Parts: sequence; C-alpha cells; structure tokens
Amino acid sequence: MPSRPLAGGVAAALMGLLLGCAGAPPKPATADSPAAAPATGDKASTAAADAKAFTEAVRKGDEAAQAQDFDRAVYHYVQALEKSPHDATTMAKIGVIEDARGNAALAEKAFDMAHTADPEDPRIAERLARLYLREGKVDKASDILLAVLSRDAARTRALDGMGEVSVARANFDEAVKYFDQALAAEKPDRATVLTHRGYAKARLNDFPGAEADFRAALAVEPRDDTWRYLGDLQARRGENASALETLLHVMDTAQAYNEIGIMLMSANKYQDAKEYFTKAIKASPSWFEEAQKNLAVVDEHLRKTPG
Repeated sequence: MPSRPLAGGVAAALMGLLLGCAGAPPKPATADSPAAAPATGDKASTAAADAKAFTEAVRKGDEAAQAQDFDRAVYHYVQALEKSPHDATTMAKIGVIEDARGNAALAEKAFDMAHTADPEDPRIAERLARLYLREGKVDKASDILLAVLSRDAARTRALDGMGEVSVARANFDEAVKYFDQALAAEKPDRATVLTHRGYAKARLNDFPGAEADFRAALAVEPRDDTWRYLGDLQARRGENASALETLLHVMDTAQAYNEIGIMLMSANKYQDAKEYFTKAIKASPSWFEEAQKNLAVVDEHLRKTPG
C-alpha cells in the first residue's frame, strides 16, 4: 500500500499537471523555432535523457498498475508526462485508473487531454464519450462518436455509444437501429449491446423483444444490469414472482421487494406497490427508511384516488 504522503502528493501532482497541460497546448513548430532546429550537442543529450526517463517512468507505472498499486502508478505516469507532456497513451492510462477509482472529474480531464493530443485515436474518443454520457453531456458525446464513425462507420463501440446517445434523447427507435448495427459489426461486446438494445425495446413496449435480448445477453455474460432490467420488465408485466426470482441474482430479498415496488409505482399500480414496500420494510431494517418513503408516496396517491 502507498504511504499517505505519496497518495496526497500524487493527487496534488496530478491536478497540477492536468491543469498545467490544459493551459499550455503545444505550439506548432516554425522554421525559426527551436523545435524545428536539429538537436545537437547538449540538446541531443537532453532529449535522449528525457526519452529514457519517459520510457522508464511509463514502465514503472505499468508495473504498479499491474500490481494494483494505483497511487504509485499515477505517480510514475505523472513523472513520465513531465518528460513528454502530450503523450496521449499515458494520459489515457491515468484516465482509466481515475475512472475505476470513481474520480470522474480527473478521469474526464485526463481523457479530454488525451483526445486533444490524439483526436484520431478511436479508443480514447470512445472512452471520453462514455464519460460524457455518464455526466449527462449528451451532445458532446454525440459529436465525438459521430467523428469516430465518420472515419470508420463499423466501429462497434461507437455505434453502441450512439445507441446510448439516442436512448438519452428518448429516441428509442433510432437507438435500436444503432444497436442493430453494433451487433452486426466486427467483434461486438454482445452482452453489453444486447442489454442496451433490450432496454431500448422495453421503452418501446416491445416486451417480447426486450426479454429475448436480455436472455441472450445473460447467456453470454451474467451482467448485473441485465438481471435488473429483466426483473423490472417482468414487474411491469405483472409477473411479480418471476421478477423477484430474477432480481435475487443481484440483490437481497428486501432490496428486491423495494425494486419491484418502485416499478409497480411507476406503472401506477399503487395498491400492489404498497404490498411490496411493506414486504421490504418487514424483510430488513436497513431498507426501512427508503421503503418507508416510497410507501408514503404510494399512500398519498391512494388517498387521492377515488374509490
């Protein structure tokens, strides 16, 4: 485990580096600029030393990342960027680590800088677009993904991303078309795309098509979000016992009761929702507060409903 001084120093160094690099983009070389002049003597020696230090720092960062010592990995990547401030791959490595650690702002900043340094790397662009989508920056995500597709119309991750953009815009018919294209492209992440397409179909009330996609996705990889979407779909169809069985794959009984209650409430089935919120409260004290709030909402609706 890294020491606290290292962890604190890494955070400060990373913020300083990202802000510094963001404020100082590279300038194009001209015939009279030092960057255009051949490196000779001391300049050649310094350049060679910097290149060696960069390579060594990246190697140490990769080793630390492999060992899941992420503070130390970022520390070495920051050192590498001090020698080569516009290396897109190293910036992206920092972005991956910060994203995994839940540091959304740092991850987005790192990937944004990586994309600026190399705007034609599709993997960096797609990762940045997903971060934008997560933060609700739908138009920014769309612009980046469409630029990727303008260079390669069969990029499965970009097609899947545009499907998610369409879902965010509530254009579910368009979303299904993008997901169809993603599945037809080379080496799609089938479990992910099928889950996304199933969700879009569910929003279109194509329940049989949605269930088929969810079950096909689960046959490839048992993803938590796929189980949850399938359970929600079953609750919307009134198949509450099946929904409970499905949701128990990814949550405990009390949480599953609460989840089913939420779906029934969203479908205006307030009496049924009340039953499941009550079950959640009885099943676990830890769910008492949230389920009690949901139950209060249901009771209010029931009081306002005639008969």
